[in-house]
Amino acid sequence: MRITKEAIDELYPNTAYVIKNESVLEILDDTVVSYEDIVQKVAELDYQEEVKEYQRQRAAEYPSMADQQDMQFHDAVNGTTTWKDAIQAVKDKYPKKKMNTRTLNKRKKDALAELEASRES
Repeated sequence: MRITKEAIDELYPNTAYVIKNESVLEILDDTVVSYEDIVQKVAELDYQEEVKEYQRQRAAEYPSMADQQDMQFHDAVNGTTTWKDAIQAVKDKYPKKKMNTRTLNKRKKDALAELEASRES
């Protein structure tokens, strides 16, 4: 079981806590927390990061803004589509992804099963 600051902050925004070794949570106030909710939130946030990977990949491969402006200038002067073609090539290489509810629910279920298994051992 992994606990993250992002999950705790989203679920329990006004709670005082300390995370030790990514798996031990110490609550410093009287907030009652649910480890089931926490592991499911971690699974959800991890999945969101995976889905957003295409954004990071695109950003790394898009031409610089200066190069894009140069392409746009030359496209306007020459009647070409160099800029649109370059951008579309990156978009095609890294298609936009969306969260799939079935996948998200499976990951949450798996996270709960892992939590239960860790409690039994």
